[in-house]
Amino acid sequence: MDAVLEVQDDVDDYVNEDELLAFEQEQQMIDAAEEDRLLAETEEQAVIDAYIKQKYVEQCLSEQEDEEVLIEQMLQQQLEEDEEVIDSIPNEQQPKQTVEDLGGEGIKEGEEEDDEEESDNTPINDAAHRQIKLLMMQHNHLDIYVKKEELSISCFGITRLKYKLNANGWQWILNYLETGCYEDFGVDPLEVSDIDCESRVKELIEHNHNIARIPFLGETEAYIEICAFFRYGKLFFSIRRNDKFMNYLIEKGL
Repeated sequence: MDAVLEVQDDVDDYVNEDELLAFEQEQQMIDAAEEDRLLAETEEQAVIDAYIKQKYVEQCLSEQEDEEVLIEQMLQQQLEEDEEVIDSIPNEQQPKQTVEDLGGEGIKEGEEEDDEEESDNTPINDAAHRQIKLLMMQHNHLDIYVKKEELSISCFGITRLKYKLNANGWQWILNYLETGCYEDFGVDPLEVSDIDCESRVKELIEHNHNIARIPFLGETEAYIEICAFFRYGKLFFSIRRNDKFMNYLIEKGL
């Protein structure tokens, strides 16, 4: 009887092993099929993502081309309008009025000349402001030469565009050079003032901007040439050499 039971147990164990092996094989087939399905879905999604990305790039390029065309049209129109404004400014100087012409009310000669100069420069500076903003909208790299009385701005297609500015205008220029943002936030181009180049250079140095001196072969040059590098342009300064400013540059390692 015991022998019969042992034989039966061996048969049961053999059957159970076969069933277990069959079950494992079946499970492996199911796992392989699921893996193939997931792989196919991944490949299909990759194709879809690539197609969507391609369409998005094409759309961006199309919108960029449309924007460039629009900006170019705006720039051309603005240039034409500015030329009309400049052409409308009389070239001949008006004769100075005498005391008798003014009915006995005298005007100082210096005051008259300042008023006449301001009247001549005002529309030109307003036109220059609009042109500079359009150049910024095109994300041009601006090379700006800073002088006491004005800026001289050059870029691709534009050479030595003269522009007078004030403190707010200076911050507008710096903000564009650093960030590429062209918004002027209400800068008034009719309000102008001289530029203290030494103070501007010290301000840039104290704010850790990338500043470099342009070396000369001789050490007796009357002016010190300094360049400030930004993402969207450069600032060039030409400052008369003096001991105080030279000592400051040496202290800053320039």
